[in-house]
Amino acid sequence: MFVTGAELSLFTKGFLPGDDLDERLGLLADRGRLVAALPTVPSLINDFLGKAVAVVRERFGGKVTYASIQFEGVDWEPFDFLSIDLYRTAGIADRFVPAVRRLVASGKPVAITEFGSATFRGAAARGAEGGMIVVYEGAEPVGLDGDYTRDEDEQAAVIRELLEVFEAEDVDSAFLCTFACYHLPHRPDDPRRDLDLGGYGVVKVLDDGTWRRKAAFGSVAEHYRG
Repeated sequence: MFVTGAELSLFTKGFLPGDDLDERLGLLADRGRLVAALPTVPSLINDFLGKAVAVVRERFGGKVTYASIQFEGVDWEPFDFLSIDLYRTAGIADRFVPAVRRLVASGKPVAITEFGSATFRGAAARGAEGGMIVVYEGAEPVGLDGDYTRDEDEQAAVIRELLEVFEAEDVDSAFLCTFACYHLPHRPDDPRRDLDLGGYGVVKVLDDGTWRRKAAFGSVAEHYRG
């Protein structure tokens, strides 16, 4: 499988307003600006992907997909798999299963190329925005933006629930984000600098680079063992 990029509208200049990633990510927190910017995204994305897929198929004999964000409006005709990074938040919880069902009903195999949860109480409701509790100075994570309670059981529960949804709705493949966040170390004696609270790993990484399993590791193992 060749994945022809991931979330290009955010990580590549030219699809959304903003000269760098921080500016484009800022749109996600400003609904008015985001809504104003979205109408041009599908045509730009599909023009690029149409050209990219043609180049890929000249050189690659396997199946081809693209790891999309839903608002990109990808035309899946050139692809073998429909793939989407899909997080459940409190705001879409009641629509999540029907949305997955509609993806599968498209007729092409569906891959969830990213899903998961951070590791603090309430992270399940935030979905992909759970990691935003981490404060950065430049590219360096330095702390958290407030006081949070570690909740490995909540992370494990939401991952287990999502795996069950994907299986029940005949999703072909699902890729959990992620095994380990090595840049977000677990510091149990310093809660405001326990960066793993904002991490999506199923293991927690210590400052010395070693790691320990979280509850989510066990829930994933149990699901696939069954």
